[in-house]
Amino acid sequence: MNLQTFNGEFGAVRVTKDERGEIWFALVDVCRALDIKNPRQAKTRLKEKGVITTDTLTNGGIQKITFINEPNLYRLILQSRKKEAIKFQDWVTEEVLPAIRKTGMYATAETLQQMLADPRNAIKILEAYAQEQEKRKALEQKVNILTHTGKTYTATEIAKELGFKSAIELNKKLQEKGIQYKVNKSWVLSAKYADLGYTSLKQKILPNGAVIYDRHWTQKGREFLLELFSKDNSTKNLALPANNNQLTNSTQAG
Repeated sequence: MNLQTFNGEFGAVRVTKDERGEIWFALVDVCRALDIKNPRQAKTRLKEKGVITTDTLTNGGIQKITFINEPNLYRLILQSRKKEAIKFQDWVTEEVLPAIRKTGMYATAETLQQMLADPRNAIKILEAYAQEQEKRKALEQKVNILTHTGKTYTATEIAKELGFKSAIELNKKLQEKGIQYKVNKSWVLSAKYADLGYTSLKQKILPNGAVIYDRHWTQKGREFLLELFSKDNSTKNLALPANNNQLTNSTQAG
């Protein structure tokens, strides 16, 4: 989920929107804005369906943040004893939510006035917004790579990712390409690929005391396989006729 921080007279409030377009508010930020001292206790008085805790990308890295949906936001507002609670509600409902739903971004009234007063200001603001989005995408990609570093994958997981019916089908394809071969019912990489860090062995001790080794693909190996079969698909697509007429014409020409 893409995290945005909105600053106003109530302080910083982090807001995000999920794949379905539903808007979620950081519980701790809302509680601070409404002068609710104990976010954990406040959470127990909310509808459980409208509360999620998720790993969220922030400027400080990935953090677990609890978010509440819009109905739960209003429940907190009703619980608040702060005089400005209704004013906070007006700010959210009249400025933040409409702006997010219409444009996917939040702009203060002052910012909007600057944009309307001079088209050059609008261009600068939108360019800055686009740059910020690009930075966030780059950071998300970096975090995604770091998340996968050290992770290993079974042949079944990679086969599913590549669209094969099973690990058996994937292993046969790799054998056909000369990438691996079988030794005592186990798959072993060919000499050309053996020392490239594509696989790792995980030791398992069976109940009878026997030791076996499961082969897993590393992130580097996974990327190699994804690229390998991506090239195969591209070649197949180039080899296919563009349409049935082309196929008919080539048949008639033969």
